[in-house]
Amino acid sequence: MDNTASQLAHMYNDLVSLLDKAEYDPGQSNSLFKGPWGALLFMFYYEQYVDDKADNAAALLEKIYAGYSPEEGLNYSFCSGHTGPFWLLDHLNRHQFVEMDMDYLASDFITATIAQSAYHIECKNFDFLHGSIGMCNFLLGFTGRADVKAHLEYFVTTLFAASKMTDKGRSLPIFYTHEEPAGEFVDAFSLAHGSCSALILLAKIYQAGIATAMCQQLITESISFILQHKIERAPDSLAALYPAILDGNYAGANSRLSWCYGDLNVAICLWQCGKVLSEKSWMEEALAIMHYNTARITDEAAGIVDNCICHGAGGIAAFYRKFWFETKDPAFYTCAEYWHNRTMEKISFSEDGSKHGIKVWQGKDKQWDYSWDLLDGGSGVGLSILSHLQDQPLAWDECFLLS
Repeated sequence: MDNTASQLAHMYNDLVSLLDKAEYDPGQSNSLFKGPWGALLFMFYYEQYVDDKADNAAALLEKIYAGYSPEEGLNYSFCSGHTGPFWLLDHLNRHQFVEMDMDYLASDFITATIAQSAYHIECKNFDFLHGSIGMCNFLLGFTGRADVKAHLEYFVTTLFAASKMTDKGRSLPIFYTHEEPAGEFVDAFSLAHGSCSALILLAKIYQAGIATAMCQQLITESISFILQHKIERAPDSLAALYPAILDGNYAGANSRLSWCYGDLNVAICLWQCGKVLSEKSWMEEALAIMHYNTARITDEAAGIVDNCICHGAGGIAAFYRKFWFETKDPAFYTCAEYWHNRTMEKISFSEDGSKHGIKVWQGKDKQWDYSWDLLDGGSGVGLSILSHLQDQPLAWDECFLLS
């Protein structure tokens, strides 16, 4: 067994034990990005694309679903609330991992999600991970329902009302730097929390034939705003092309390569919106951003320390693999391979087996510790790694808005 297969098998078997014994924080039991539902996503893809003799994911899904109470609590966020598990069920059904009647299963849940999304919109919480953008992205799968269509149109009109026209284009100040959506809101070129996720969602709503004129105006004027904030760089500079957050503190060129913020976010936003609205200049800028950042191939230049999806080598590899499949540009394949290798080099399991997951940077408070989840730990890293073995794009990255 080669090293990649061995590492993936270790991650898979570790998650089987974790989920079977429910050795995770009960407070994260409803979470896609930080709980067992994201681990299941990795397990289903592992069984389908790496080891078809492995057969644990379906039974563990049944076990976890049997203990799940979607009617309890009001956390419907995509990251840690009820929308995540239902997104997973719908994803597994759409991609034929399992077979279920989602229209029946999710009927009442969709009604509740619309109500929760409307509440977050009124609170100005448009966040992808924690607010209405994540909820509306899930609802896009059910646009055959009149109430879903009406809510998505409401989302577009209220987002438009929250935007601000400036001399550089249309600002989308939907990012908040505090615990709750209150106080000052600013622009952030971010998939996790800012305008890049909003614009990708608008492009999908446009494709669904909902509020098309307003979607097109919002996308066009907001992309103009982003492009007007491109940073002039010095010759031979490896600094970022675009700022991460326009709050006066992070508006410089110190933005790292990551899934959550920065240049790669801008590139995927321009690429997807450009494809939908047939704007070749946006797509050309997306490719220019991706080419420029192929030179940022040290941890220091990229601003990373570990291999997680959110802000590590695994996430960078996923972006470049996406653009390789879209363009077949060999520079993107080479860069994806480089970051895949860096991802593999950074894998470290608990030596005595006392902790689940792989060692990643947990922030200033926790420093280095072990994590198995989708966003920051082994489940997401495993998906990035197994994708490198495939000659076709895999759909798991839909939950990160890369597809």
